[in-house]
Amino acid sequence: MTSPDKKVTIKDIAREAGVSSALVSFVMCNKSRGKRAYRVKEETARHILEIAATMNYQPNLSARALKNGRTDTIGVIVSDISNSFFAEVAREMENDAYQKGYTVLFGSTDEDPDKLRKIIEVFVDRGVDGLVIVPCQHSEGIIRQVIKAGIPVVFFDREIEGIDIPAVTLNNRQASFDMTSRLIAKGYHYIEMISYDLEISNIKAREQGLIDAMVSSGLGDCYRIHRISHRENKELVDGIISDARARGVEAFLFTTNTIAVRGMSAMFRGGFNIPQDFGIASFDYNSSFEIYDTELIFSRQPVEGFSSRTMQCIFDCIGHKDRMTASNGVVLEAEIIDTQDLFTKK
Repeated sequence: MTSPDKKVTIKDIAREAGVSSALVSFVMCNKSRGKRAYRVKEETARHILEIAATMNYQPNLSARALKNGRTDTIGVIVSDISNSFFAEVAREMENDAYQKGYTVLFGSTDEDPDKLRKIIEVFVDRGVDGLVIVPCQHSEGIIRQVIKAGIPVVFFDREIEGIDIPAVTLNNRQASFDMTSRLIAKGYHYIEMISYDLEISNIKAREQGLIDAMVSSGLGDCYRIHRISHRENKELVDGIISDARARGVEAFLFTTNTIAVRGMSAMFRGGFNIPQDFGIASFDYNSSFEIYDTELIFSRQPVEGFSSRTMQCIFDCIGHKDRMTASNGVVLEAEIIDTQDLFTKK
């Protein structure tokens, strides 16, 4: 048991009850809202509430939430809020939510499912009305638990096969196909991709787009995909780039702007020039590209579209839980930008 002077937390109750913190959060939210907003077995809920009472647990909920069962808050969980794409979309989401009278709570998982679980537990404990989640690898368990409890959830940027909820995503395969085709049209035939070794939907679709474009152009034997760790240091990327000439590589497609910056830095450190030595294509624009002032192809994701459609989906799910199905999701298209065209216009 905890000390009388120490504030009792959800984790303390979960530890004493032998259940997850998320389950305790669901029970406490049911109690505060005066109804079964989340589905929890009566026997389990009673056991948790008895322990909470014994430990003198005091929930930190606003008076408005206690009165009407809503907090007018939405939890948004992305993989990395420092990533320029997620940062831009997060800012737009905050604006869109504000227009509806909602406040947004943000969290980053760093592609860690345990961190995702903890953030969800904190957000549920605060009584969020819904969650927008960029799912990471191995996160199916906690997300299914949240959905089963009746919490409105919308996927953003990615989706998980077999989980039937709305997702707002990019047509990643098509964007990758189009960028690869642009490289081929410029005369590059030996094209390699540097990707992450993550089993997530957007990365797999981007890899498939490269494969489809190469095969359809009769270059099925002229591509290779390198998969690196999300936390990989620059040495591995340096090695891939430095050996590229010996492999006959003519161009690279990077699956994220973070990898692109690493790759381009490695090229310049190795004495290579862009586009003379290597053609470049990348998902998402990164302000660091301006440092190199060189030609490249990149996909521009519709930031405002991602925000408005995602917020529309989560508000629909909060107001009408019957709309929490994949059929209510949205697939957006990227704009492919070739900086050579921009230079020509200048």
